Amino acid sequence: MKAVDQKRISLNTATVREQWNLRECIDGCVCHDIGGISPWRDKLHECGVDEAARMIRDNGLKVSGLCRGGMFPAADAAGRQAAFDDNRRAVDEAVALGAQCLVLVVGGLPEGSKDIAGARSQVRDGIAALLEYARSLDMPLAIEPLHPMYAADRACVNTMKQANDLCDELGIGLGIAIDVYHVWWDPDLATEIRRAGRERILAFHVCDWLVP
Repeated sequence: MKAVDQKRISLNTATVREQWNLRECIDGCVCHDIGGISPWRDKLHECGVDEAARMIRDNGLKVSGLCRGGMFPAADAAGRQAAFDDNRRAVDEAVALGAQCLVLVVGGLPEGSKDIAGARSQVRDGIAALLEYARSLDMPLAIEPLHPMYAADRACVNTMKQANDLCDELGIGLGIAIDVYHVWWDPDLATEIRRAGRERILAFHVCDWLVP
């Protein structure tokens, strides 16, 4: 078996969310010779984006992605505008960190809604609007398909095919974050990974599937 180059690995801070703050995550990466970090925004906000960027930079870590933007669907126009404004801030934070992409967990159904097609339409429109801003700052967006059990409340994009279709439609600056936890079950996974190709796959998350 080929040895793993630790410098090519990135620690997603969700892995140790309850155990470590961002400073401890950075120290852990350095201690274990891990070359990258993928912080969640809550960890950034604990210490401030500028301080987070400084700590990461001073320790020589690459930022493989910022988690997360998304959560586009809302019950009314005001909610959709609030989501867009927060996503613009997420793009700005990703730029400040020098992140390789902003990961999108796109959102589920608005409260009280049973219209998944409508939610997916809002996701498409939300990504399209955000993509214009992200392109202006040269920040790629990465759609992360989530397991169908999360379709109602976290992400109504649930397969690689759906993500690839959105990338085909919306074009340059949009890619995919593949999370093994969420897509391992998909019988079309290998086909859709090949369809995405090296250029479109912006992140690859390795984790366990936990059976209760």
